[in-house]
Amino acid sequence: MKTLMNNILSLKVRRVAMIFATVVILSATLQQPVLAQGVLRIAAVVNDRVISALDVVERMKFIMFSTGIPNTPENQRRISQQVLRSLVDEEMQLQETERLGIRVVAADIDKAMRTLEERNKMRPGELQTLLQRRGISVATLRRKMEAEISWGRTVGRRLRREARISDDAIDDELQRIEALLNQPQFRVSEILLNIDDPDQEQQIRQSAQRLADQSRNGSNFAALARSFSQSTTASVGGDLGWIQSGLLSSELDDALQSMKKGDIAGPIRSVAGFHVIYLRDKRQASTTNIGDTVLDLRQIVFNLARGASSAETSTQIAAAKQISATIAGCADLPAAIEAVGTPQSGSLGKIKLADLPAEIRNAVRDLKTGQVSEPVVTAAGPVILFVPCERIEPKSNIPGRDQIRDQLTNKRFELLSRQYLRDLRRTAYVDLRG
Repeated sequence: MKTLMNNILSLKVRRVAMIFATVVILSATLQQPVLAQGVLRIAAVVNDRVISALDVVERMKFIMFSTGIPNTPENQRRISQQVLRSLVDEEMQLQETERLGIRVVAADIDKAMRTLEERNKMRPGELQTLLQRRGISVATLRRKMEAEISWGRTVGRRLRREARISDDAIDDELQRIEALLNQPQFRVSEILLNIDDPDQEQQIRQSAQRLADQSRNGSNFAALARSFSQSTTASVGGDLGWIQSGLLSSELDDALQSMKKGDIAGPIRSVAGFHVIYLRDKRQASTTNIGDTVLDLRQIVFNLARGASSAETSTQIAAAKQISATIAGCADLPAAIEAVGTPQSGSLGKIKLADLPAEIRNAVRDLKTGQVSEPVVTAAGPVILFVPCERIEPKSNIPGRDQIRDQLTNKRFELLSRQYLRDLRRTAYVDLRG
């Protein structure tokens, strides 16, 4: 009996809260006569909280501003359901973080606003001013940021408790990356729309198709990802970074193989849902690119006129070899240069190997610091000895262990976030009226 009374009391409290929320919305919107009558209605109820049509309108205005989608009635109609679903998810996330006692204070949101301004090369406060000039509520952006920050902390708490990346897992991933080093790498951004209810698959596919079309028609892909993607990469505009061929799902990997830089593909169905992907760049992977090696190069020039006879050339080559035998390292170069006495001899500065002429590049590419090259007979005439006095090797394209740990952690975070939100959707009371 006690349990029954508690349930009845809880139901009454929820109904009172819903009625109160509705009154607040009506009071707020009635003070703005310029709003359309449709804004007064309730768009959705999530547990005991209301999302108003005004919330949807304000979020749509922000999304159209940030993505470059023209603010027309037709576009409003097309994206309204996507916007409403995003707001419902945010509300569920915020309610869960409140239940767990996770707080996001104004200073946290201010910091996120500054980061967004820096990313877009804006001065502090410029974003808020710009939104106000366009008639866009700053509150809708701050609410979105609050949901992102609090949800990240919520999932992060569960991640720390449930998932630790072992050294064995890092070893396995490193071996997999090394095995694929002859495969290309892709710089990819994504938009992901999850499918939790099979009955909604066609509807979600249509939403993904609209996002793909909008991005192909010039809308800002990163802004679309921040607004609509349900991947954890949404906060960074969908950026997946450099991805090794063979490390994504087979559906995405197959699509990338035929894409060119700047292409947008999708919707692509995977186990997680529908993806829209943007290929930002592409490169051939390797442990290092030898052409990026930088040499601090010295030269000793033995003058030889263009078109000199073979006998004259042989004489200068012999002289170069004689001098070469006196050089055991860079410390011996000043004396050797002085002995030869040609003004062209000396430092060439730091030069990337790829920028050298082929004949010189081939002569110096495998030299160690202080080692003298074989005499090079150049097309211009002189015979030259080259000595690298510093060799700066390019960084390996193979990620370090800390980077691999971060990548695996992010994958685990992504999976937990999807599962967590799916569980919330299954247990929440959601009434969509928009």
